[in-house]
Amino acid sequence: MKISKILLWLVPIVLVGIVVANVFFNKAKPQGERLFENNCANCHMEAGKGLQELIPTVRNADFVVNNPEKLACIIRNGIKGEIIVNGKKYNQPMTAAPHLTEIEITNIVNYLLEIQEKKQQKRNLLEIQKDLRNCEL
Repeated sequence: MKISKILLWLVPIVLVGIVVANVFFNKAKPQGERLFENNCANCHMEAGKGLQELIPTVRNADFVVNNPEKLACIIRNGIKGEIIVNGKKYNQPMTAAPHLTEIEITNIVNYLLEIQEKKQQKRNLLEIQKDLRNCEL
């Protein structure tokens, strides 16, 4: 009987300890970063570094900083044609990601804005929805 009472108190304490340890020692990545890793990093590489002369960097990228209103459209519809990023020309088409929701696109855009040398102002869902309505095809 004493053992069952001890276990009754011990099990919840251990479970709470595991949860607390998980929160402090295994910080969860923000959704935008996770979405980037799952949808964009195959080409733009880890942390958005790009792939040399083929795929542009999105980290510390003047294109990202100067075109925040275009990012949602590029993510949703892809892009074809030449772009210049940090003075380098790129002409590799980017695949569209039409499966992403507006909220997911908002999170990816904000991750891209966050990883710039100078943090950029985040865009909210209403701004992203407006950007998506105004996409130039």
